[in-house]
Amino acid sequence: MRIEKLIIKDFRSHRLTKVSFTSGINLIVGQNGSGKSSLLDALLVGLYWPSKPKDLKKEDILRVDGQSTEITVFFEKDGVSYQLHRNITRGVAFAKYHDGSSWKHATETSQKAVRDWMEKLVPYDVFLNAIYIRQGEIDAILESDESREKVVRQVLGLDKYENAYKNLLEVRKEIERRIKSIEDYLKSTENLDELIGEMEKELSGALREINELSPQIPKLERELERVEKKLGELDELEKSLNSLRLEIKEREGNRKRLETRVEGLEKRIAESEERLHELEEKVREFNELREKAELYLRLSNFRKRYTDEKARNEKLAENYRAQIEAIDERLAELSELEKRLGELEKEKKELERKFRRLEKDAKAYEDVRSISSQLEGLKKRLKLSREEIEDLAKEIEDARKRKEEIQRELEEINEERGGLKNRVKERNRAIMELKKAKGKCPVCGRKLTEKHRKEIIEKYQAELKEVSLSLKELDERERKLRGELVRIEKVLKRERELIAAKELLDQISGLEERLKEYDLEKLRKRAEEYERVKGELNRLEGELESARAELEKVKALEKKRTLTEGKLRSVEEKLRKLDDELREMGFSGMEELDEKLAGLEPTYRRYLELKGAESELQRERKNLERLRTELEGVKMELDEENRALKRLMEALAEKERLYSREEHERTREAFTSLREELAGKRARLEALERKRDETMENLGKLREEKERRREKARELDELRKARERVQELREKVRRYKAMLKEGALARVGDIASEIFEELTEEKYSGVTVKAEENRIRLGVLYNGREYGLGFLSGGERIALGLAFRLALSLYLAGEISLLILDEPTPYLDDERRRRLVDIMQRYLRKIPQVIVVSHDEELKDAADRVIRVSLENGVSVVKEVELGV
Repeated sequence: MRIEKLIIKDFRSHRLTKVSFTSGINLIVGQNGSGKSSLLDALLVGLYWPSKPKDLKKEDILRVDGQSTEITVFFEKDGVSYQLHRNITRGVAFAKYHDGSSWKHATETSQKAVRDWMEKLVPYDVFLNAIYIRQGEIDAILESDESREKVVRQVLGLDKYENAYKNLLEVRKEIERRIKSIEDYLKSTENLDELIGEMEKELSGALREINELSPQIPKLERELERVEKKLGELDELEKSLNSLRLEIKEREGNRKRLETRVEGLEKRIAESEERLHELEEKVREFNELREKAELYLRLSNFRKRYTDEKARNEKLAENYRAQIEAIDERLAELSELEKRLGELEKEKKELERKFRRLEKDAKAYEDVRSISSQLEGLKKRLKLSREEIEDLAKEIEDARKRKEEIQRELEEINEERGGLKNRVKERNRAIMELKKAKGKCPVCGRKLTEKHRKEIIEKYQAELKEVSLSLKELDERERKLRGELVRIEKVLKRERELIAAKELLDQISGLEERLKEYDLEKLRKRAEEYERVKGELNRLEGELESARAELEKVKALEKKRTLTEGKLRSVEEKLRKLDDELREMGFSGMEELDEKLAGLEPTYRRYLELKGAESELQRERKNLERLRTELEGVKMELDEENRALKRLMEALAEKERLYSREEHERTREAFTSLREELAGKRARLEALERKRDETMENLGKLREEKERRREKARELDELRKARERVQELREKVRRYKAMLKEGALARVGDIASEIFEELTEEKYSGVTVKAEENRIRLGVLYNGREYGLGFLSGGERIALGLAFRLALSLYLAGEISLLILDEPTPYLDDERRRRLVDIMQRYLRKIPQVIVVSHDEELKDAADRVIRVSLENGVSVVKEVELGV
């Protein structure tokens, strides 16, 4: 697999970033927080979202103020180009491949389908363990033997064999469970033949009884049919008799009801004739009173209208007179206001002249207050006094000089250390040659004796001890100098604080000089007078505006007065017309009208009492006619009922001669007995047939079970053989895993030894790797002896962890074409970082493509391509630099 291009949009601090990767070593470099590691996170999310990695959520990766997180990865595998695109926010994804002429979809366009497809192409565990060396993984290697063994197991893929070993155990357990199940089944079905024999006997007995019972049922059915027919005829005759008796009873009741109705109708006709005579007398009286009643009604309506309209119009006239009086008072007030308006305008002009004279001084006072506020703010920001600023400037200058001296001393220490290490290398090489040499001394050329060999080796070892002490002294000197350098750097970092303090001090001095140019007390008084005049002007302007608005109402008031006078005249005219109408009706006043109405009121009341008599007379005439018609109809119904009753009595006598109660009861008892006997025999036959069918079905199942038992016996033999094969395969997996782990660790140890020797300038002659149960022990060789990790300094431990992790990936270099390292140098010192550059050039070039993320600029010496990442206004910016192979 080789990454070709990465395009990300709205991912963390990246707005829109496009990065191309080439073969060789690609270095992504930038300061902490610039967004360089986000490129690797985007690559991982783009390839394996949504289930990998689990700790990333949509809201965690969307850029602040971003719209939609999108990631596109172009990569190549086995000669085929692929394009994988994800829109994380919208949940859209697709994967394409290039067939040589065009891009084609590789799977369905969904997040899950693309994730499953990528998992098959390059499994996530392979990518994360063999390809991607993460931050913190070196710490896990150094943490403990157990955590180291876990890293090795993940990177080398030993978990697959461990899982296979465990899964085969589960397979064996499942086979044993099935063997036990089949054995229990065979034991529980030992008596199948005995059960089959018993069921065949039961079936034979049931068939014999069925054959005996079957002929009896048809005979009973024929006899029951004959008796049932006779019983039906008797039931029908009984039903007919009961029906005739019931109908006769109903007819007798109807005859009695009709006779009662005839009597009632004759009585109601007599009452109606009497009521009709009374109503005719009332109608004559009603017609005689009609003329006087109509006069009363006309005069009463006029009186109500006269009273209502006169009261309403008198009230309107009074209201209009009050409105005219109020308008006259308001017009008088506005006349006085017009005189006041002239006086206010003169007063305003005088205040405006005074306001203009004070305006310049008020503005100057505001400027002074602004300068004073700035001055107070600057004094609060200034944390140092003038003397402290001078002392800090001197301290920084001294620190800068001391830093140059320390850097020169460190260079001298490095030169001296290099000479001592070369001497160690020469003496170690000489000791090795002396140990191997025979005959002639490789040092002095004399004949080599054991005594001479021992003397020289002891001499060289003594020198090595002295050199070792000298190196330790140099390390101690360097440690102290670097500690002092850290303190000096803290002082130098205050240079920015010094510059800012000087700038603040200069600004404060400038503002203080500007304040001396003003008479602050005089300006304050003038500004107060300015504010007072300004307030008075605002008050006058308001009063003038209010007065002008009031004077604009004069014309409207005059117009309203004219309209109101017109309305008053109209109302007064209506009142005169009402009085004229009263006189035209013959009355000089309301008293005469009321006397006339009082005389006509008794007549009007009697008229109202008789008003409904005429309509009531018509209704009564119709009611009398209806009653006479109804009486004739009821008499006809009564005659018909008498004739029908006579016919029914004759039919009842005829049927009673044909019916016998005793014969009916004997027939019913015979029918019941035959029916019960037939039902019992039928139920027995059905039970026997069900028993026959169930027995035959059970016999079939038992015979099938017998055949299944033979199949289970054969399956039991196969499972026992399979259990033996699984156990053999499990043992082979265990041996192969151990052999693979042993061989891999041996080769990893060789590669780690080479890298560690480079990182420590051959101070150590090798790395030891020993595998034990659930742990891997790591050690180093020094002066021919093995030491644990506790023997190493902090920097050497980090170097060993890095060497061991790189060795794991280089061991897989024949199988992988891509390696990703995230921050490999955070704990390495300057010398070891320079050594790492050489290691990258010598070892990592064996891998077709390497991507390294680091803040260390020195690594660019080993890179073929540098990708710089910086943060500008909160957004990551990427620049690509080609260096050449």
